[in-house]
Formats: sequence, C-alpha cells, structure tokens
Amino acid sequence: GASDEVTSAMTALSLSHYLHHVVHECPPSLYPEVSLMTWWFTSCGASGPRGPTQAQCDSAYRNTNVSVTVGRDGSVKGVQTWRVPATNRYMFSAYGAAGGKGAKNHNKRSHGVFISAIFPLEKGELLYILVGHQGEDACPGICLGESSVIEEDLREEGSAEWAGGGGGGGGATYVFKVDEGELVPLLVAAGGGGKAYLEDPESCQDQVPLEKYEKDTLAPSTNGVTGAAGGGGGWRDSPRLHPWAGRSLAEGAEGGAPCPLALAKLSWSTFGGFGGGGGACTAGGGAGGYRGGAAALTDDITADGEDGVSFVHPMGEIFLHPLAVMESHGELEIKVQLNCSHCETQSCRRDEDTSLLLCLCHNQEVLAGDNVTCTGSRGLSSLPPLPSPVPPPPVYYRRKKQLHAARLGLQSPEYKLSKIRSSTIMTDYNPNYCFAGKAASLSELKEVPRRNITLLRALGHGAFGEVYEGQVLGMSGDKRAMHVAIKTLPELCSEQDEMDFLMEALIMSKFSHQNIVRCIGVSLHILPRFILLELMTGGDLKSFLRTNRPRAGQTSSLSMLELLHMARDIAYGCRYLEENHFIHRDIAARNCLLSCTGPDRVAKIGDFGMARDIYRASYYRKGGRAMLPVKWMPPEAFMEGVFTCKTDTWSFGVLLWEILSLGYMPYPCKTNQEVLEFVTSGGRMDPPKACPGPVYRIMTQCWQHTPDHRPNFTSILERVKYCTQVGLRDLLVSDRTRWPGLHSGTPS
Repeated sequence: GASDEVTSAMTALSLSHYLHHVVHECPPSLYPEVSLMTWWFTSCGASGPRGPTQAQCDSAYRNTNVSVTVGRDGSVKGVQTWRVPATNRYMFSAYGAAGGKGAKNHNKRSHGVFISAIFPLEKGELLYILVGHQGEDACPGICLGESSVIEEDLREEGSAEWAGGGGGGGGATYVFKVDEGELVPLLVAAGGGGKAYLEDPESCQDQVPLEKYEKDTLAPSTNGVTGAAGGGGGWRDSPRLHPWAGRSLAEGAEGGAPCPLALAKLSWSTFGGFGGGGGACTAGGGAGGYRGGAAALTDDITADGEDGVSFVHPMGEIFLHPLAVMESHGELEIKVQLNCSHCETQSCRRDEDTSLLLCLCHNQEVLAGDNVTCTGSRGLSSLPPLPSPVPPPPVYYRRKKQLHAARLGLQSPEYKLSKIRSSTIMTDYNPNYCFAGKAASLSELKEVPRRNITLLRALGHGAFGEVYEGQVLGMSGDKRAMHVAIKTLPELCSEQDEMDFLMEALIMSKFSHQNIVRCIGVSLHILPRFILLELMTGGDLKSFLRTNRPRAGQTSSLSMLELLHMARDIAYGCRYLEENHFIHRDIAARNCLLSCTGPDRVAKIGDFGMARDIYRASYYRKGGRAMLPVKWMPPEAFMEGVFTCKTDTWSFGVLLWEILSLGYMPYPCKTNQEVLEFVTSGGRMDPPKACPGPVYRIMTQCWQHTPDHRPNFTSILERVKYCTQVGLRDLLVSDRTRWPGLHSGTPS
C-alpha cells in the first residue's frame, strides 16, 4: 500500500504531476528502475585479431559495476554478454577501433567512428557486445628507420617481390541481440582503415570521404573487397577466401592475418583488429563494420584501407551524427537516458548530491526557481554584467597579393591549414569581457595592512615581479601568523601592468573552491603592491612531475594512482569553473600548483594569466601566435579565436597527457606551426609510453574535433574516478602493460 506521504502527494498533485515527481525527484534507491548508472565496456586489455577471455574481462571490470559473460566458441568467441538491469531507455555510445599506422605513414591514424543512439530495452534482455580492437601498426616505435630496407630492396631488385609496412584495419564495435536464433544488429560503430606504407603525396585533405552509416536492415552487409591486403569483415557474409581478410561478425569477427608475402619476405606481421579488421600488406587493411571497408587490389605502396560502414537499427533514435574520434581500441558506453521532457531546453543532468534532475540552460542563462525555465544571464556571482555579445569579426588573410575576408569555418578536421599558412592576421575575435571600473573593483578586494605582512624568502619570479613566501597576521581571528605566497608588482611599471596586476587579483578573488588557489587578500595602498595567495609548497605540477621521473637504475616514486588523483583534483577545479561559466583558456601543468610534495598533496589551478589578458585586452594575440599556448589549444581557438568551456576540455586532455608522460612537452619535436597543421588536419598525440587504455580514451574524447562532442567536466570526472576505482594493478592487468613509474626508463 502507498504511504501517507505518497497519498498526500497524490491528493495535492494531478496524476501526471505525481508521476513527474516520482521519476524526477525521488531517490533512485527507492525506484531501481530509474537507474543512475553508466556502464563502460572495453577490450578488457586484449588486443590483436582475437577477442578477450573471461579471465581478462573479470580482471578488467573488477571493482566496477560491469559484469559480463564472455563467449568461448563459435561466432560469439570473445563477445561480451550483458543483461539489461531494468526496463528503460538507454543511450549507446559506441566507438569503433582505429586503424594501424604505416611504417612511414605515421603522422596520424584513421580514426574509429563514433555513433550514438537511444534504444528502449526490457529488463532481463541479453545484449551481445563485441568491442573492436585497433589494427596493428606496421612496427612499434615508428620503425626506428628499419623500413628503409624495403625501398632499397625495391630499387635494387626492380621488382615487386616484397611486401609489408602497411597498418592493419581497425575492428568495428558491434551491439546486437539474438532473436529466435537470429542475430539482430542494434548499433555498429565502424573501424578505421589501416594506413599504407607511405602517405600518398597527391592526396587531398579537403576531399576526405565522410563517415557512412546504414539504417536499413535490408541494406547489404558484406565484407570489404580483399586484394593484396585484407578487406574488412561485415555483419554477415560468406566464409572468407583468404586468411588476410577480416571475418564477418557471423563468422566470429576475427582480424585478418598479414599477407603471405609480408611474412615470407621480411617477416612483417601486421594483423587486423578483432571486429573484422583486415590484415595488412604494403597497402593498409580494410576496416570492420556493418559493411567492411575494401582494400586495394594491387599492393600499392600508398593505398590506405577503407573505413567500414556503421549501422543504427530503425528502432533506435540516432543521437549524434557519426564522427571519427577513437584513436585506440573501441569502447561502448551504455547509460540510462534521462527524461528531460519537462525542461525548457529538453536537456538535464542528475545532481550528484541530491539525485534530483536539474534542467540545463544555454549560454549565459540561469535556471529559474521552478527548475524548468531559463532566464537572465549568469557568470561568477559577483562579476559585473557582461555587455551584449558581439559577433566575432571576420578574419582577414593575404593570398596571392590580394586581401580576402573569410570566416574560417572548421567544417571537418581535415581542413588544410596550408591555405592560411602565410596569412597576415589583421584583426581578432575579442570576447568583450570587462569590469565596470577600477574604483568599483578595488572595493571588492580585501585590503591587508602592510604592517601585518612579513616577507620571509624569495620563491621565484612571476609574470610581473618577484614572488615571496611570507606571513600575515590578523587573518585567522587570532594572533597566529598565516603563511602565504606574495606576488609583487615593481614600483617602476607601466599603467597597463598595474591594471593587469589588479585584474589578476580581481579574478582570483571570485573563486572559492578547494582545487583553485585561494586569494587571501591584497595590499595595494603602499608600493610595491602585493597580492596574497594561498601558499603551495609543492611548487608547480610540471616541475614536480619532471623531478619524479624514473632515472637509470631508479624507479619513480609516483604511482599511477597518485597521478590520477592529481588529474582528478584539477578536473574538480575545472568543473567548478565550468559551472560558473568561466573559461580559463590555459589549463596546463605549468599553471597548476601542489599543496605539498608528500602523499597528501592536493593539486590546484593556480594561474589565470590568459583569462586576465582576455578580460582586459582588445587583441588577445598580443605577441602573435608564438605567445599563445598553441600545444594546449583546440583548432577553433587558434583558427577562429573562439573560446568556450570546451576549450578547457581540450586543454585538460593535453594536461592529462603531460601527467601520464611525467611532464614531457606535448607534441614532442614539433614546432607550434607544425602542431597547428597537424591538429587541424586531424592528427592527435599517441598515448605516453605504457599509458592504460581507459586513461588514453579520456584524452581522445577531450580532443574531439567538434566542441559539442567533447565531454563536460562532470563526465570527465566520472571517467577519471572510474580509473582510480579500478586501481593501478587492475589497470595494468587490463592493458597488459607496465607503468613507467615502476621501472627505469623515460616515457615517449
């Protein structure tokens, strides 16, 4: 029977309002069918042409909410079976696996395809999940020059009696059901084709074919054409004729073997990935998919394997259009689709603390008290109102001695930066952030009498002047001295330096979060001027990481869990900034500080220089591109000057790479200009040495080309927490690798 509380609620509310109350406000523990859970399915640490074993998945999913049964025989060998926990609508986000790199075609790999759709599922239904494996690279470590042997043989012998050097095709990720013995596909995220031995010098980046997907169950679902290299496996096709072809799902989706010539001539062993990836020859292997990608008929030295074709069953509602994003093995995320129909924007999120559904608003709007409508504008609570948005002006560039005005859109990640390589940027986007005025702003800062401040020792040099460790009296309500960091502004400085110094204090004074360095106060009435900050004795994160690298004969003192905890701390700070609609613009290890160097260290965001310059500047590119943190910026930021919260998401992915590499410079050996071209043409960094797959997948999701497809920091935190909950040992077992902090040597 219903409780008195429920009865009274039904009396006060109409039936529809009552149902809305149950679904949107009652704790999930009382209504298990309204699940808050997300389930992540991975390759379980397996790689290569065959799927994982039960033992691998048991180890990979230990301490998580995922429980699967792995098939051992026939067409379901290596396929994970999962039982639906409750009747609901679920969103599937599937990632196909990337293709392998060629021996001399390694600047970027063919991405796996991302596709997302919503499906209604019944409690107890069995889902079959095959997570695709990345196609094997032609040789690890970019071959270290070994590949030149092949070309020399070709020149000397004058024949094509050689083979090898292409990458294997990536496997597709399949989600399907079995209905009366028949396999029914729900979602297929195709893999990326393997790269050929060499990049085609005549290839045009502007004409890269778009990802394809089917939604008709009667559409052909065949394997790709097999030639010198293997074609990719499709959904259902006749048995393969060649061992280097990828198998269809109905045949078991095993990846193809390398072509016989590659094995016989030079022992190149480059397999396609589990999920139907084709084996390689000199040409790249075709990718798996609902319909497999084709391989070249002849062993062309520059012929890449084709990507596969994805699929969404008609019963599913496609959520995002296909987008190539996955740089590694495939993945599948399943989560309950929240019912946000009551929200004005039709979008919402679950509050972690109260379990209530909170409607989301666009841009600077704020949620009204009814938790449904959006109104007004919002920034940090005490920031002055921003002026009305001004559309960004066009970007001007010179070409063939004529000045053209053109809006530099990013229609695809393959946009060629060479078109504007010699550009002369004439004007730039100004976000038009500003403060109301110097006098009004000064009153908001806590002025500390100079007599209460004592300088103890120099810590280093900051953007304006020396930084000291000091102590201040009267801050804690008693006579005890508080140790602080003191930023100073030299007496001889420009008026602009004074304004910048003040702006930094104003910005930092707005924040109150355990993972953002706290502004204690200022001392501006006497020269030199001071800003008093929370003392972070651990120094900056980049220096700390570099100091703790493994040395010859000596292991690093940092564990994987410690590194992930530092990443988690910064993600917390970023989420706070995101929730307050504040864009940092320069999330990087050099701008993060540590409370101490010991095991109790807390990482915090500690520098807001870029944000400060944006607030006060008419032109943020004050010193040209060399002044910008290009290696931490997404394409839309350095191409168009567009900064959003998703700019910080991209930068966090680079920061995570810095942490996992123990402080190495991102994009090693590349100049800023080379990074601009590399990233804009779709290139992404490879993982640091021995980086676990789940951690690298967070990076690649932060580096999605389209800003709207990058995760927000709530999602990033969930993934980082997942990695920390799984723990160091389980991550290592699941990826069958060793963490570089456990042995001597240097990360790549």
